[in-house]
Amino acid sequence: MFENISYKKKFFALLALMVVLGITAYKRSFIMTLDASQLLEESKVKLEKVSNSQQRITNLIAEVSYLDKLIGKEVANPDIVQQEILNTFTDIKSETKLVKLESIHKASDEYFNIYTNRLILTGDYGDLLKTTYNYEKFFDFSRVVSLRFYIEKEPRTRREKLFEQIIFQNYEKIR
Repeated sequence: MFENISYKKKFFALLALMVVLGITAYKRSFIMTLDASQLLEESKVKLEKVSNSQQRITNLIAEVSYLDKLIGKEVANPDIVQQEILNTFTDIKSETKLVKLESIHKASDEYFNIYTNRLILTGDYGDLLKTTYNYEKFFDFSRVVSLRFYIEKEPRTRREKLFEQIIFQNYEKIR
């Protein structure tokens, strides 16, 4: 049957058959392999993004815990902080005198309630510094955010008195 066909025609027929088989093999096997390879690359990129997101989340959690530690212990009742300010003052045992502890000032934004306590002390410079140091070092219910020394004259005796104003703030997350 193939004896009457020339080699040239056999060659072209064989070439056509190879092209048809190549197209069939491409559609049945190679295209699926290429699609799977492309899907694998896309999955690797997505996995890398997820890993980066997980790392970012871990970094944010660490940063938030650092900031929580920095801005003070979270306390349910701001009056407890004020009471602890007084307790710490009595524990310090210095010659510093308490002049005034003002009532709590509350400010809010969309994320936090900010409670501010103002403490006014009087005494000599060394005792005031010792008291301030002890508040900074050992008082973890609130943070010292401002410190101001000032001198006032007493009206009757006209003597100068050294005062110190310490402002404490603690933050409460709004849930």
